[in-house]
Amino acid sequence: MASNMLILPRNRGEANSDYVYRLLKYNILMFIMPPGSLLRGVSIAESLGMSRTPVNQAVSLLKEQLLVDVEPQSATHVSRINVSAMRQGSLLRTEVEASTLYRMAGRLSSRYIERLQDSLAEQRAALDEPQPDLYKIASLDDEFHRIVFEGSNMEFTWRVLQTASTHYDRIRYMGLVYGLDDPREFYEDHVDFYKRLAFGTRHTEAQLYNYTYTHLNRYVDHFDKVVSEYPEYFDFGPVPGDRASDIIA
Repeated sequence: MASNMLILPRNRGEANSDYVYRLLKYNILMFIMPPGSLLRGVSIAESLGMSRTPVNQAVSLLKEQLLVDVEPQSATHVSRINVSAMRQGSLLRTEVEASTLYRMAGRLSSRYIERLQDSLAEQRAALDEPQPDLYKIASLDDEFHRIVFEGSNMEFTWRVLQTASTHYDRIRYMGLVYGLDDPREFYEDHVDFYKRLAFGTRHTEAQLYNYTYTHLNRYVDHFDKVVSEYPEYFDFGPVPGDRASDIIA
């Protein structure tokens, strides 16, 4: 699959392992390397003109995030989207972000309100490009939410959510890459999100939960469709490392 890999430009001063990790994660999230794809460390290293060591380091980190499956003395593959991990990531983000929105509406400092304004302007500019960069749009989406957590003194919580939401993120990206989601709808949600934070629009906690759920779980509308069309992309078993024997479909 190294021949199918999209090679990204390196950032100034970027370490080899960081570059390989960023490159492989991009190719996985953008479905250039879809679930089940074979990863040959030697081929990747050769295509990038570097040793196997940084490639192995990057793959090890991707394994920790459940993005690749590494079998001893066997092949390494891009992992399938684990549905249980996806749903748990969705649940975590919905619960925590709804609570944060309820707590911080009208209380976020002017510094972070201004940063959210700047973020919205960046998102709008990205959407208005003749050929929008979907990866950039998704990254700006994440950055918008990260600013809210930073302004709430909850950066650690955001990092935990990011770690736990890897498979949830994969279904988000799939919706964008396969044209099942309209990124402008996410932008409009962010505008509404901003208004609630900036002006403290009064809503009950249940109302804000429903709003947050709708924003974060748009994939539900097309989930059955993608499972039907791409069954080989999904894993309905337990999350690797879990002891659960009975899985709720």
